Amino acid sequence: MMSKSTEKMVSISQVDLENLTKALEEFNKTSQSWEQAYSLLQKRISELNHELELKNHELAMTSEYLSNLLESISDGVIAVDLDDKINRFNRSASIISGYESSEVLGKYFSEVFNRPFSIEENNKNTYQLCSKTGRLIPIAERNSLITDSQGNVIGKVKVFQDLSEILELKAHIQHKERLALIGEMSATIAHEIRNPLGGIRGFASFLAQDLPEDDPRQRFVKKIMQGIQILEHTINDLLEYARPIDLKQEPRPLCELIHSSLEFLSYDKKNISILVECPPEIKANLDFTRMKQVISNIVVNAVQSISNQGLIKIKGEIENKYVRIEIKDNGCGIKPEILPKIFSPFFSTKERGTGLGLALCAKIVDAHGGQIKAESTVGEGTTITIWLPI
Repeated sequence: MMSKSTEKMVSISQVDLENLTKALEEFNKTSQSWEQAYSLLQKRISELNHELELKNHELAMTSEYLSNLLESISDGVIAVDLDDKINRFNRSASIISGYESSEVLGKYFSEVFNRPFSIEENNKNTYQLCSKTGRLIPIAERNSLITDSQGNVIGKVKVFQDLSEILELKAHIQHKERLALIGEMSATIAHEIRNPLGGIRGFASFLAQDLPEDDPRQRFVKKIMQGIQILEHTINDLLEYARPIDLKQEPRPLCELIHSSLEFLSYDKKNISILVECPPEIKANLDFTRMKQVISNIVVNAVQSISNQGLIKIKGEIENKYVRIEIKDNGCGIKPEILPKIFSPFFSTKERGTGLGLALCAKIVDAHGGQIKAESTVGEGTTITIWLPI
C-alpha cells in the first residue's frame, strides 16, 4: 500500500507531464510556424535575388549599350569632372588626338591639351586641339554641363569634330577656282599676244632677207627670231593649260607607259641611272599620251635636279583601288617654303621656265580623278607620287 507522499508525487508527475506535453505541442506548432515563415522568407529572398540579378543584368546591358554607343559615334567626346580632370575619353577622341584613353584618364584637361576646357566663342566658330605629336588640329566643338537627377552639376562634356579634311577640301576647291580663273585669263592673253607676234615674225623674216648674210645686224635678227620662238612656246603652253582636257582613256599596262615615257628622254646615262620597278600585269584606265607627258615632264625635272651622279627610281604598284606611280630622285631637293607652290601655274625656279609644266601635270592627273603629291628634302632629293583610279 502506497503512502500519501508517494501518491502526491505521482499526481504531481502526471500534471507536469501533461503540462510538458502541452508545451511540446505548442513548441511544435511554433516551430512549424517558424519553419513556414522561414520558408516564405527564403522564397522571398530568392525572388529578391532574382529581381536584383535581372536589374543588374539590365543595368549592365544598358551601361554596355551606352558605352558602345559612345565609342561608336564619329565625334570625339571628352568628359571632365568639376576639377577639369578627364574621366571619359571615347575612341574617336583617341583617333583625332592620338592619345589612348589610358594616357589621359585622371589627368587635367589643360595638362594634356595645353588649353582650358572651355574657350570663348570666336567669329570663325573653329578651335584648335593639340595632338599627341604636337600638331594643332582644327576642330568644331560644343560644350555642355553634366547634371545628376537633382539637377546638380557634376561635370562637363565636350563633343568635337576634326575639320582637317573639310578645310583641306575647301582650300583645294578654292585653289581649283583660282586655277580656272588663271586659265581663262591666260587664254585671253595668249590670243592677244599671238596676233602681233605673228607680225613681228614676218617683219623679222623680211629684215633677214634684206640684209646681207655677212651683215653684223643679222645677229640681232637671229636674237629677235629666238625671242619669238620662246614667246610662241610660252603661248602654246598657256593655251594648252587653259584648254579643257579631253581624255581618251583605255586600259593600258603601267609598265608600258613608264618605259614609253623614257624612250626619247635625253640625259647623261654615264652619270645618271634610271631604275624602273613595275609588275607587267598592272593596268590602269588612262589617256596614254597625256600620262606619258606627265611622267616625261617629272623625270626631266628629276634629271635637271641632279648636278653630278645620281639615281632616279620609278616604281609602279597597286595601292587599294588605285595605281600608284612613285618617281624618286636623289637630286638637290626643294626648299620647304617652295614645295607647296610647285604645282601652281607660272611658278618656276628656272631662269627660262614658264612654270606651267608641273601645273599641267597636276591638271592632267586631276582630270583622271587621281592625285599628285610631292615630298622633298633639301640635299637628299624629291619624290613625286601619282595615284590613278584602276
